[in-house]
Amino acid sequence: MSNILRLSWIRLMVITLTALLTATGATAVAAPLVCDVGAGEDVGCARGFETRERDGYGSFRWTDGDAGIVFAAAGYGGPYIIDVVMAVPRPPDAPSPSATLSIAAASVAIAPLDAPRRYRLLAPPGFPSGDTLFIAIQSDTWKPPHDRRNLGVLVYLAQAKPSSAPALPSIQHTFALLAIGLAAAQVGRRLAHPTLQTAIALAIIGMCGTLWVWLPARTVPFLPLCALLLGSAALLFACTERRTPYRQLAIWREPAWLAAIGGVVLDALFVADIARGSWVVPAIGAQATLAVWGTWSTIGRSWSLTDLFRIALVVRLLALATRLLSGAIGSDPDVELFYAYGRATLELGLPIVEYPSGALIPWALMALPASRELFALALPLCNTAADLLVVWAIWQVGARSDAAQEENHVAALACFYAASPLLLPFWHGKYDSLPTAFLALGLAAFALRRTGWSGAALGIGGALKWTPWLAALALAPGIWRSRSTESLWPFAVGGISAVAATSIPFALMDWNRFLAPYMLQGGRAINGESLWFLALLISVPDRWSRLPAPWGAAETGRWLLGIAIIIQGAALVGLILNALRPSLSVQSLIALAALMPAAFLLLNRVFSPQYLVTITAAALIASAAVGAPADSVRRIILLLAISQAANLLVWPNTVSWWPLASAVMFVVALSMLGWLVARTALLTSYFHRHREGANLQQHR
Repeated sequence: MSNILRLSWIRLMVITLTALLTATGATAVAAPLVCDVGAGEDVGCARGFETRERDGYGSFRWTDGDAGIVFAAAGYGGPYIIDVVMAVPRPPDAPSPSATLSIAAASVAIAPLDAPRRYRLLAPPGFPSGDTLFIAIQSDTWKPPHDRRNLGVLVYLAQAKPSSAPALPSIQHTFALLAIGLAAAQVGRRLAHPTLQTAIALAIIGMCGTLWVWLPARTVPFLPLCALLLGSAALLFACTERRTPYRQLAIWREPAWLAAIGGVVLDALFVADIARGSWVVPAIGAQATLAVWGTWSTIGRSWSLTDLFRIALVVRLLALATRLLSGAIGSDPDVELFYAYGRATLELGLPIVEYPSGALIPWALMALPASRELFALALPLCNTAADLLVVWAIWQVGARSDAAQEENHVAALACFYAASPLLLPFWHGKYDSLPTAFLALGLAAFALRRTGWSGAALGIGGALKWTPWLAALALAPGIWRSRSTESLWPFAVGGISAVAATSIPFALMDWNRFLAPYMLQGGRAINGESLWFLALLISVPDRWSRLPAPWGAAETGRWLLGIAIIIQGAALVGLILNALRPSLSVQSLIALAALMPAAFLLLNRVFSPQYLVTITAAALIASAAVGAPADSVRRIILLLAISQAANLLVWPNTVSWWPLASAVMFVVALSMLGWLVARTALLTSYFHRHREGANLQQHR
C-alpha cells in the first residue's frame, strides 16, 4: 500500500476521476443487460444450471429447481424490467409445471408452457441493484427416464433494462476500474517516467470501459476478479522488488516478453476459432519458434525468480482474458466431468471415478458453490497457482545443483515452463498442473534437504494422480543406499501420512469404490495416442482407418499389451537400479526421480496429450538438477518445444495425419529422455572420480 501512496495526489485524483467518468459513461451507454443462457458467455451470469444444450430456438440450459441469473453493474436508477424466456417441455402424464421468478421482495408465480415464451416482472423502485441484480428461478422438478438429472425449467434468455436511464454506476465496478488503473501504474513504477505511468493507467481504464460497452456480458462480471488478481500481483511484486537491484528490472525489455505475448496472441487465434484448417500447423509452428527464441534469449541474462513469476502470471492471465472475451471459458468437456465428480463427492461421499480418490478433494472444494460457471473459473486459477509452484521448484532445484555452471541457465529452464503457450490448452481445461506441482514441490524439498516435506508432497501428488509416487520409488532407494536413517524415516513417515490422510477416509466409506480407479485403469486397452499404437501400425497399417479418433481404444492381442508392460516396467526398474549406485550424487538422484514419471507416461499403453505438462516439468527439473550447460539447455528447450508442438496436432488441433505428428512427438521426447539419462550417468561418473581424487589426496 505504501508504494501506491507514493503516487502524487494529482496523479491519484486524475486516475480516480477517470475511473468514475468511465464507469458512469459505460453504464449510460451500454446496451440492456442480457444473459444468453447456454452460450459460452453465460459464465458470468448463470448460476445453478445444468450443462449447455441447443435446440431449434437457440441455446438453453435446464435448472435443477433452484437457479438464478446474476446481472453485474446494472447501475442505480429507476425500476428494472426483467424478461426471461423459458419453456417446460414435459410428457403428457407429467404433472403441470409451476415456477416462480423473484427479485428481492418482488416475485411472480407462472405456469410455463411447452414452447418458449417471454415472461416479465418489474423490480421494485429504489431496489439497490447497482452492483448485483439477482433473479431467482425456482420450480418443481421431474426426472426423465434414463436420466440422472432432476429437471426444473428450460431457460433460453434473460434480460434486464431500466425503465429510465441509470443515474449512478456500480460502486463495486467503479472501484474495480480504479484498482486496475492503480495496479497498472504500480507495475510501471520503476520502469517509466511518472507521466508515462499515468498514461498507461488511463489507457488501461479506457480499454476496460470500451470492453464494458462493447462486450458487457463477457467483461463486466469479471472486472472485480481482474482487479483483485492484478492488485494482489502488483503488491506482491512491489514487496519483492525492494530486494531486487534496479538493473534486473530491465527484464521488461527482454525478447522473452515479446515472445511470450506473441505466443498468447497466437493462442487467442485458436480460442477465437480463427486459426483452423490449413492455418493450424503454421500457427503452432510460430508458437514453438517464439517459445524457443524467447527462452534462448534468457541464457546469459540477469533474471530473478520474481521476473519468472511475473512472466508466468502475464501469460496465464492474458490467456484467461482471451477465453473470457471469446466466451470459451469452460468449453473443455473435462471441466464438466470434474465438476460432476466434485458435486457427486459432496452429495454421495465417494463416486465411482477413473482417478485416484485424492483428486476428488480439490474438485469438491471448487464445486462447493454448486456452480458450473464458478468451477470453470476456479480450475484455471488453481492451475495458475500450481504452475507458479512448478516454476519455483525448477528454480530451487537448479540453484542447489553442485554441477550448475550458471544460475542463468536455470532461469532459462524455468522461463520455458513459465512462458510456453503450447501448454495453455491443458492449463485451461485439465488438472494435471496440480499433481505436477506436488511432484515438483517434492523434488525441490528433497533438494533443500527437507525429506519429510518431500515425502509428504509426493504422497499428496500421487493421491491426486499416481505418477508422483514413481518419483518416491526412486528417491527412497537412493536414501536407503546412502544409509541415512535420519533422512529415510522422515521421508517415509511424511509420504505414508500424506497418503493415509488423503485416502483412508475414502477407503472407509466404500472399499470397492475406492479400488475402482485402479481396476478401471488396469483393464484399459491401448489407445491411438500411445506409442504402442504406432508400433501396431507398422505391422497392421489399416488400423489407422479403423480408429475414429486418436483417443479411441485399439483392440489388440494380449501379446502387445504384455510387451508394453514389460518394456515399461524394465525402464522403471532400470532407473531405480541407477538410483542404487553407490557413487550417485543428490542431484543425479533428483534427476532420476524426475524422469521416472516421464518414462512411465511416455511408455504407457494409455496416453493423453495433457501428460506433456508432467513430462515437460520433469524434464526441466532433471535438466536443472544435473546442471546442464548452455548448449544442453538450448537442446532440451528445442526438443521440448518440438514435442509440445507435435502433441497439439494430435489434440486439440487434430490433423488428418495425426499419427505422423504423434510419431514425431514420441521420437523427440524419448530422445530427450535418453539424453537426460546419459547426462545423469556422466554426472555420476564425474562425481565418483572427483570423490576418489579427493580421497586419494587426503590419503597422501
